Amino acid sequence: MISEAVRGEGAFLVDDRGVRFMEGRHELADLAPRDVVARGILDVMGERGLDHVWLDARHLGAEFLAERFPSIVARCRELGFDPATELLPVAPAQHYASGGVETDLRGRTSVDGLYACGEASCTGVHGANRLASNSLLEGLVFAHRIADDVTARLAAGELPERLPVEGLDEPARLLDSTQRIGLQRTMTRGCGPLRSADSTARAQLELEALAALPTGAAEPGPRTWETTNLLHLGQALTALAGRREETRGGHVRTDFPERDDARWLVHQGLVRSAEGALVVSERQVSEPMGGGAR
Repeated sequence: MISEAVRGEGAFLVDDRGVRFMEGRHELADLAPRDVVARGILDVMGERGLDHVWLDARHLGAEFLAERFPSIVARCRELGFDPATELLPVAPAQHYASGGVETDLRGRTSVDGLYACGEASCTGVHGANRLASNSLLEGLVFAHRIADDVTARLAAGELPERLPVEGLDEPARLLDSTQRIGLQRTMTRGCGPLRSADSTARAQLELEALAALPTGAAEPGPRTWETTNLLHLGQALTALAGRREETRGGHVRTDFPERDDARWLVHQGLVRSAEGALVVSERQVSEPMGGGAR
């Protein structure tokens, strides 16, 4: 992944003709919000029959790039690209979610003793879109609040020691890590920067098929747990994206291109029942969640 900061320092996107295609698509051109840039890239890829576009950072110079982005430059060179002398092939990679584990203003969740902050949380602060560094700033604020709350509750004896859960009747269903790439492709096609009723419905069917795979070959371990967690998150995102028939912030429905405050001024929640079913709830909110942070 190449950081948005490279564009922030002056790199720009071009198509196969060398045309800077973000100019004219947004007043900020290459500095437009990440979801706008992602959709611009997808548009060009579709129009030109490409599987990627290019990032041009050559004019920034080798010395500046090495000083400002040493890790990115090193990784690009490992892969056979030199950003100081060559165009870098790039494509959108959606890696964030506007939402997560719901918390109160102290970072507490509905599970006593469990806290969440940053990109894993839904605090109600960041709005309907992830802008650069929102989750970092949110994490800093809520991390301090959580630390203060945990310290106070421990001192008051409100957080007794928890023991590991043992003796489960059935082992958890695991998705083998070899399925990870297929899972990611399903999410990109069905629930990526552009979504529709058809795309989310297809994604739900593909995710259900992955969830139904036999678990015997899945060896417990970090990569298997990560892949299984991605499946669960993908099912949650796809279910909610398929229900929300409007466009708001980073959630763009090609079949419902306008924001609809009359119907969708709601916060959607989702839990998994004891039987394993996803149960959706809706709660009215008093103020629209727009494209940026609140």
